[in-house]
Amino acid sequence: MKRVLLTALGLLLLAGCATWTFAPIRSARFVSEEGVYLNVDYGREEHESTFVAPNGLELPFRTKLKVRVTAPDGRRFVAWQVMSPRGVLYMTDDKHWEYFEEGTGCVLAERSDVGEGYELRFQGVLCANLKQVDESKRPRK
Repeated sequence: MKRVLLTALGLLLLAGCATWTFAPIRSARFVSEEGVYLNVDYGREEHESTFVAPNGLELPFRTKLKVRVTAPDGRRFVAWQVMSPRGVLYMTDDKHWEYFEEGTGCVLAERSDVGEGYELRFQGVLCANLKQVDESKRPRK
């Protein structure tokens, strides 16, 4: 039991460090139909994950894109881009949170406490770009 608690504490600290050291290159704000806001900061950091294809084949996926999401209830997390057939999908390493953007819309989902799948926590549209992209941090082609 003690080992489990120490492991959980260590993971929380690592997740917190990712949030503390986040250097945004741009920020955006989304609004829901209810007038609730979601803030998203975009950043860059090397990260590797594994994509599991429908046939079970595991493929490495490398990205430099990450987001720091501040949910309407104040909870905050950092997620990295993962492979997606459409739009741009970001997921936390523990797969607890999913943040998805397509066009000017976004969806935030949290892993369900009961059963499998995710529960919708926010759905909205872009209402403001709060900080423009720093051209010096754009990748060179």
